[in-house]
Parts: sequence; C-alpha cells; structure tokens
Amino acid sequence: MKRFFIFFVGLLMASALGITACCKNDDDIKGFHFDEKTFIAKWDVWKEQKIENYSFIMEWELPTPPNQTRYLPLYKYKTKIIVKNGVMDSFEYTGGVPYDFYGKVIEPQYTSISDMYQKIYDRAQLEREWWKENGDRGVIIFTRYDLKYDEKLHFITFFEPVSRWAPGWIVDTMDHAVIISEFTILD
Repeated sequence: MKRFFIFFVGLLMASALGITACCKNDDDIKGFHFDEKTFIAKWDVWKEQKIENYSFIMEWELPTPPNQTRYLPLYKYKTKIIVKNGVMDSFEYTGGVPYDFYGKVIEPQYTSISDMYQKIYDRAQLEREWWKENGDRGVIIFTRYDLKYDEKLHFITFFEPVSRWAPGWIVDTMDHAVIISEFTILD
C-alpha cells in the first residue's frame, strides 16, 4: 500500500509539472527575453563558415498584435538580396515596392545575414538597457525575441520581436516578423 501511495503521489506531481510546463503562455512572461547564448553560438558558427557570396529571399510579415494601431506606414514586402564579398550587391522587390516620403525605393532592413545578426544583437543590447531603466513602470509587460535558425548553415530564418503591453495602452510600433528563405550559396 505504501508503494502504491508513493507511486500515486509521484504520478500526481509529474502530471502537475507537465500541465504547468505545457500551459505556460505569454501571461507568465515578464521583462525582456532573448536567448543570447544560442544567438551568439549560431552567429559564431555562421562567421566561421566564411560564406560571403550568396542570395536569399527576405519577407516582412505584418501581424497586428493587440494594443497596436498600425498607423505607422509599414509595408509587407518580399525581396531577393544578392550578397557578394559579404555585402549586399543588389536587391529586387517582387510584388509591391516600398518607397519613402520622397519617392525613393526603401533599401531592405537587413542587407546580409551578417548585417541581420549585428542589427539584432545591437537592438537586443538597447532593449536590455531600456528594460533596466524603465521595465518596472507597468506600461509594457514583456518583450521577447523569437528566432529560428537554419540547422545546417546557421543563418537566421525567422526573427520577430514580440511585445505585450498593459491593458488600456494603445501603441504603435514598427516591429514585424522577418522571414529568410531560398538561401543559395553562389560561386
């Protein structure tokens, strides 16, 4: 009987832990969340490969999260970027072409995979500093960086900064998801 009781209590605790782990959602998150250790490890492997000539497709995905107005002009776009010797050589939009207020074509936000890594890292450092100074004011609940990587070549395939704001606050942001696909190494 004692053995059954211990087994039953163990089963109950395992079930409770499983339910807690599987049901954790955005309501449980506070502050700034960025898996910097994985990010740096993937970036280091990317740099070690010394891939300097390649092309890829970059897309902006524009979800409209709660509490955001989207009054700022954002464009959903898809562009092919060609990188030579580690820097963007050319880009071409497919579909809509975004223009600035002066009628000039807007250059892609990230011009190479290395540029993407650097800009995300720099942004994370600024975000971390902002949270240190302002995080306890109650207006913004959390910001997290969702990232996915190519398992073979270790370039970023998906990046989205996700923020949750306190109820009653309406904000506007230019945050959006970026998707990298059709990565091809060139000669």
